Amino acid sequence: MKGCSFQRTCFWLSLPAAVLALALALITPAAAQSQPGQSNTPPCSDAPPTLKRGAQPELPPCPDSPADEAPARSLTPSEALIERAREAAFQFAQKLPNFVCQEFMSRYVQRGRGEKHPLDLVSAEIIYEDRKESYRNVKLNNRPTDKPLQEIDGSWSTGEFASILLDLLHPGTHAQFRSTGTTTISGFDAHVYDFQVQQENSNWMLHADTHNVTAAYQGTVWIDPNTARVLRIEMQARDLPPDFPMDQVETAVDYSYVRIGETSALLPVHAETLGCERGTRDCSHNIIDFRNYHQFKSESTIKVLSP
Repeated sequence: MKGCSFQRTCFWLSLPAAVLALALALITPAAAQSQPGQSNTPPCSDAPPTLKRGAQPELPPCPDSPADEAPARSLTPSEALIERAREAAFQFAQKLPNFVCQEFMSRYVQRGRGEKHPLDLVSAEIIYEDRKESYRNVKLNNRPTDKPLQEIDGSWSTGEFASILLDLLHPGTHAQFRSTGTTTISGFDAHVYDFQVQQENSNWMLHADTHNVTAAYQGTVWIDPNTARVLRIEMQARDLPPDFPMDQVETAVDYSYVRIGETSALLPVHAETLGCERGTRDCSHNIIDFRNYHQFKSESTIKVLSP
């Protein structure tokens, strides 16, 4: 598989119809019973002023108007955990220190659910600086290459750090979450939610050959109820266009606590991606490990020129 990566209703009324509608309104039974000069609503202190001569009579206070909006509904415990997870994710992104780690992406080909056959190994250093990811020192089978990761033939993926997590939990994504119970994962208790994201709200970009698509997706997320941290995300693309070369694309990311300098942060330690060619059982399966996290400090060089 070469070059694959991952009402508004309007009403309008013509003038004759508008006149007819007004006439009908004037001869309704309620209007016919009203006496001239009388109003269906008794005047009160908020009534508009008049220009009638003489002192204007004092009016009683107006009754309280009904509330414009119903009181906000209390969140269920499962909904409250999602809101806590949103806040935790955004705090994570704001406070995460700059770091560098090594990525090792073992690429396989797989037919159906049969055995995986190794293809090659892509490695790189991931730089996370000022909430952005970049890649350097890319190697193919441990040999340096001058190609950036995005130009290497075959399947690849990016965004396993902040992007996937923040996109899923961002309010603008309008992900629909449904609690499905509790379980244990990586030694932590976790609440499990299924979710769906519509294509118009998605930021998951898929590339295959010359085709690009923003995919709708569904999946499952595991959240630690004590810390509201996400422990695992699984995503499956939905409703891919019929001309897109792949008809199945999936990704999964596992998070665990790692130490960066004096800070302990929940970061990806393992990920997998799967993409299958349309109409076949031929798939690419990448297994990604993230290792050797340490703090990243920008290097600068100052040259002193002699007079």
